[in-house]
Amino acid sequence: MLEISLDDLSLLNNPKHSAVTFLERLLNVGYHFDERAGRLTQYFVQAIELLVDKLARKEQISTKTFSIAHARLDQYFVTFEKNIKLTKRKLLSEIEKKSRQIQADYYTSQLIKERTEGDEIPIFLLDFFENHLSHVIHRIILKFGLDSTQCKRLLKDMDIINWSITSTIVKMDYENKYNKEVVSAMKRLYKWFKDENLFNQYVKSFFIETEELHRKKLDGQRVQLDMMISANIFDDEKSTSAPPRVWGRVPQDVIDIKSLKQGNWYNLSIDGQKVRSELLMINELTEELYFVNLSGEHLQTISFEDQSYIAQHLEVFKLDESIHYKHAIKAIENELASNLQVLEVEYDTFKQQAIIDEKQRKQLEERARKAVLQGIEREKRITEEKRIAVQQQKRKELDEIIQLEKIEAENRLKAKGVLRKMGPGSLVTIEQESGKIIEASLMLISRTTGRYIFADYSGNKIMDPTKNQLIDMINQQLIKIIKVKSDETDRMQSLVAQRRQQLSKRYI
Repeated sequence: MLEISLDDLSLLNNPKHSAVTFLERLLNVGYHFDERAGRLTQYFVQAIELLVDKLARKEQISTKTFSIAHARLDQYFVTFEKNIKLTKRKLLSEIEKKSRQIQADYYTSQLIKERTEGDEIPIFLLDFFENHLSHVIHRIILKFGLDSTQCKRLLKDMDIINWSITSTIVKMDYENKYNKEVVSAMKRLYKWFKDENLFNQYVKSFFIETEELHRKKLDGQRVQLDMMISANIFDDEKSTSAPPRVWGRVPQDVIDIKSLKQGNWYNLSIDGQKVRSELLMINELTEELYFVNLSGEHLQTISFEDQSYIAQHLEVFKLDESIHYKHAIKAIENELASNLQVLEVEYDTFKQQAIIDEKQRKQLEERARKAVLQGIEREKRITEEKRIAVQQQKRKELDEIIQLEKIEAENRLKAKGVLRKMGPGSLVTIEQESGKIIEASLMLISRTTGRYIFADYSGNKIMDPTKNQLIDMINQQLIKIIKVKSDETDRMQSLVAQRRQQLSKRYI
């Protein structure tokens, strides 16, 4: 290519000539590529080939031409490295997701067990930890990891809530620690359930019940709780993670895992061919080594247990051994210095952004805290409004019953007044069950049976209700008086009474 581009090949002896530095960069780049370097590397090589081909086709070549080529090659490198980082980041994300899944599945139950097993604990609190808070712990480990600040904070909040419910210390000491730790712990737990969409009726009841317990303790009242000794309910669960491996003396035919370093390059033998591979990650949790090619693409995963395989198929490979020109090293140092300046600027920008992000995070936390307080107050207000509404409804129903009873009593009193006016000979109308209305007269009030005998115009008895039955009929307006009793009827009643008295004396 340079034979076509340069008329005088003696310029190659000048290490500072732009054509020489450009050629050395191509040699250094090409030396590190192999057949398994990956798709991104192949695209990178194709782009360089097009650039070189374009240079070879130019009729006139100058220093400026190679300066432009250098700049274009720099652009290729930046894009290449950017894509490699994205590929690695995606692979690391998948590895981390797998690791966190293992952590979450294994450690969720273990963390609950460590804080409850063998201790006397309220039944409702144990149920809350095992069946509800465990879901929050599982999701936090999945999102942030076991050693994350979020996970440690949640576990500490569990201990604080447990203490706040089971503690028996004096009122003043309890109130001091309650205000200092318990309030903030309850708010954080409440927010976790809301954020993870795990807030259900049971969790709501737990917060209300716990708040009531805290209120009683702050008032100095004794609280009686149903307690139990928590047993190990996780014995039958299979562990998904073994204890950390203890490495002893390493045999000669194996490689000590601790001697390997993340980010180092190794020649990895794959299908009998040595491939330049970067050790992307040493995963202590899954006990696996992850290797990638120059493009950042996943090449192979090797288990810690395959130490003999590692010894046979892995050897250290140093990239700087492939550099053959001393002045090329200087060019690389200059490029690294330039990149360092860029990184320093990016770092300063990152710090400024971190300060802004921290300020925004605090603002969000403050708004979230206010939202939690408002939510709790709103729940209290709704509960109180419902209680008052129930009381008002009961009071209204009671007033209606009393009013109905009063009206009923007044109606019966009126009916009794009507009954007092009714005597033998009174003319009334009677509404029968069929709805038919007939006229009748009160013929006789039997003092023996206490019944009121009514008859029609022909003297046929129609009915003989008791006094109470007659009052009910009057009250229901089934009987209405047309004409009250007359003196003649009274005389007839007196004659009947006298006749009965005389008959009764005859048999004495």
